[in-house]
Amino acid sequence: MRPVLFSFGKIQIYTYGTLIAAGVMCALFLMSRQARKTGFPETDKVFDLVFMAIISGFLGARIAYVIENFDWYRTHLLEIPAVWQGGLIFYGGLFAGLAVLIGYFRFQKIPVLKGFDFLVPYVALVHFFGRLGCFFNGCCYGKACHSEILLRWFSHRPLLHPAQIYEAVYDLGLFFFLRDCYSRRRFDGEITAQYFALYALGRFVIEFFRDGNSGWGVFTWNQWASLLILFVCLMILLVKIREGKSKNHG
Repeated sequence: MRPVLFSFGKIQIYTYGTLIAAGVMCALFLMSRQARKTGFPETDKVFDLVFMAIISGFLGARIAYVIENFDWYRTHLLEIPAVWQGGLIFYGGLFAGLAVLIGYFRFQKIPVLKGFDFLVPYVALVHFFGRLGCFFNGCCYGKACHSEILLRWFSHRPLLHPAQIYEAVYDLGLFFFLRDCYSRRRFDGEITAQYFALYALGRFVIEFFRDGNSGWGVFTWNQWASLLILFVCLMILLVKIREGKSKNHG
């Protein structure tokens, strides 16, 4: 693990923050290029979208983590802002970002579902960089692993599943898939529903390899949330696809 990328005297540059910044810059570049190409949204709105999504997402993710671990944080209040040490719950950030962006879209008179369809592939891209940051930071670690393949790649013992890398690879694949589907979407909101459904499915599976997460019964809280999101999104997709087919036949 390498939580500190490099240091200048007492000033430390953290790997996690550097990778997040790289992800945001990459997303900004690609989003601006797509906006110029398609005319949606206006290019001057792209920075606002990314800025609001990042700020609200980080706040929501951190608040959710602090609430889940409040027994520790109530005696370590000064550690609450230390996001560079890890400690974010993705679903908390996701729903906080959704709430803020819905308000922004309505204020700017941007169609909400169309706006989210444009944005969500790049959420997956930034999440890819974030999970790489988790790996170097040593947080969001996996359970004990006995895979012969992984034993050849990692020399330290005991070996843990690199759950952060599993999710990073999945998020990167999700980004390319959704970006490819964007130009072929059949209705506003389709890419958004696909993102939530596919991310929830991947997160449900990856949770089996992660350690340190609380839950209820045989599943973690993240897995229960994933199942609920997956079910809702699949129902939305099925209903909208059937409506589209009915219109075509009519």
